[in-house]
Amino acid sequence: MLSTKLNSELRSRNLQIVTAAQTVNFVDQADEVSVVSWPKFMLYDEVANRHWVDLNKKFDNFQFALIEKDSKKWIAVGNSIPVFWPDALEELPDKGWDWALAFGMENDDVPNLLCALAIQILPEYRGKGLSTLMVQIMKHIGHLEGFDQLIAPVRPNKKCDYPLLPMSSYLEWSRAEERFDPWVRVHERLGARLLKICPQAMFISETLEAWTRWTGMSFQNSGEYVVPGALTTVTIDTEKNRGVYVEPNVWMVHTHKN
Repeated sequence: MLSTKLNSELRSRNLQIVTAAQTVNFVDQADEVSVVSWPKFMLYDEVANRHWVDLNKKFDNFQFALIEKDSKKWIAVGNSIPVFWPDALEELPDKGWDWALAFGMENDDVPNLLCALAIQILPEYRGKGLSTLMVQIMKHIGHLEGFDQLIAPVRPNKKCDYPLLPMSSYLEWSRAEERFDPWVRVHERLGARLLKICPQAMFISETLEAWTRWTGMSFQNSGEYVVPGALTTVTIDTEKNRGVYVEPNVWMVHTHKN
């Protein structure tokens, strides 16, 4: 059950929330939001492709969507996973997103943290405060399930405009005394603390034909390429017919306060 405040916010926006536990075809309907929310290459992470469908079955209470009451249109989707981490949060793995999904699905230890995996909003609904609402709902679901902390391998969403800049330098940028990146700002305004960079959050490796199909670009020489939507460069090896993208994210943590 959501808090009175969150229920009031949903009513004011004429929205309803549904979880995977309440929806037979949750993944199929959620994909209508997910597919248009990411650059095409982001849909080919090996760990995600191996575990995503099972995630929505095994942890169905932690996957949710916002739906317009009148149109019944799915406009936003949130995904998270319980994980076990025995050490200091400042020592969370460099593999970030991939680690959280794989470890959460494969490890049998009793989880002690909830980890955010994705918040996806249809492009035409962005800039209306839904990202803040989605994080608040995810935090609240975690608290109801007994997790007092929400960790997140945050994907700074404007970093793709500056792919040649090191993440450490980008995080130092500011705007009106807040951090420059909008998505990092959303988390910090909700009380999150930035822990560290996770430099290998996602790993995508495919043929040059696939990269051309995803980007519309030609890759005729080996080297580092700037690809639309990527937070850093893609490494192209023409002899091996392989393009490799290793995405950096940022570990952040929210602590529930009563």
